[in-house]
Amino acid sequence: MKLFVKTFGCQMNAHDTARIFDIMRRAGYARTDDPREADVALVNSCTVREKAWHKAISETGRLRLLKGRARDVVVGIVGCVAEQEGARIFSLIPGVDFVAAPDHYAALPALVEEVRRERSTRALTGFDEGAAGDFLAADTSSAGGSPLAFVTVMKGCDERCAYCIVPTVRGPERCRPAEDIVEEARALVAAGVREITLLGQKVNAYRHGQADFVALLERLDEVPGLARLRFVSPHPRHMAPELTALYGRLATLCESIHLPLQAGSDAVLARMRRRYRAEEYLEVVDRLRRGCPSIAITTDVIVGYPGETEAEFAQTLEVIERARFNGAFSFKYSPRPGTPAAKLADDVPAEEKSRRLDLVHERMERLEREWRASLVGAVLEVLVVQEGRLDGQVGGRARNGQIVNFLAPGGKGLAGLEGALVGVKVTAVHPHSLEGVAV
Repeated sequence: MKLFVKTFGCQMNAHDTARIFDIMRRAGYARTDDPREADVALVNSCTVREKAWHKAISETGRLRLLKGRARDVVVGIVGCVAEQEGARIFSLIPGVDFVAAPDHYAALPALVEEVRRERSTRALTGFDEGAAGDFLAADTSSAGGSPLAFVTVMKGCDERCAYCIVPTVRGPERCRPAEDIVEEARALVAAGVREITLLGQKVNAYRHGQADFVALLERLDEVPGLARLRFVSPHPRHMAPELTALYGRLATLCESIHLPLQAGSDAVLARMRRRYRAEEYLEVVDRLRRGCPSIAITTDVIVGYPGETEAEFAQTLEVIERARFNGAFSFKYSPRPGTPAAKLADDVPAEEKSRRLDLVHERMERLEREWRASLVGAVLEVLVVQEGRLDGQVGGRARNGQIVNFLAPGGKGLAGLEGALVGVKVTAVHPHSLEGVAV
């Protein structure tokens, strides 16, 4: 039997998809990248923005058409849209067999067999209690030798930002025991992993018993053989001095961080319920850059939030300049059902949102271009994970998050270098990558 999964959204969804393949593999399913071969076809969905919701619904509708074949394919939708919509999916997309929210993935094999046997639809929604076994650890027996891995340290979010649907679809904060996290990291390293990214909706708010996020990072830094450590997504409100001080001190902690800003106006931040001011955010940025001058800081920005004036938007541009971000994801505000912001008038016209988004893009592209140009001549440590942009090249990410391609020394190719840490001198800048030579 074969399983196909189409994944939308963030790194957390990519991690969840890997766990789904682990679970279904143990039930006798093999992975396929061709939905026409599938006995079970799933969409792992995201609903953080309206566009992501539409993509998931559209893709599920297309997979439903597989049911016209002779084979008895089972079609399901999992992820955040599954929790948001529940059984309503069956009226939105007739022909879908089941819905399973993120906390129910362990039940997928039994669920598939039930809907196939009973010829009925099922919807599994709601949240677990965050017990130790509720955090699905990687099956290292099937890790496949990849040098990269994700490890979940917490679920859910209690922050309740006015525009955000995450607490509704991912539930309250639940943290995993530190010892379980460290043990999973050790098992992954033993299976060949060199770099681990810690996952959580508000990852730096982690606390379990006496262990907070700083203590967790310090323990993971001591795992023998672990070369690199990253985490997503932190909240600015929890970037304490003790945490920012780890950059440049812990050998494994990579010199990059994605720190969502969302807006640079205190008034907009207050309406968003972000619970920090722009100057407080900039102080975090200053601490990071003072302690680790080579750090790359990327961010998220929302334009056109309800009530955002031209003057408030200008404050966002000012903060972008002062922070000198190294990259950004920027979006036009879209209301999400059930959030407090959805009750506000979406009063910034669509064309004005587009204009503001273009200005943010222009500002960020200039800052990123200037920063990347400054890297020419620098020697960066690259973890080799893929084929390069050109024939004979291999590539991977530097500690600052940049993709770097270079000619494989000694003609080894990817097979001989995957997982290796190579010093690469940057010689050229391309739109989506750097190029260099091994030194």
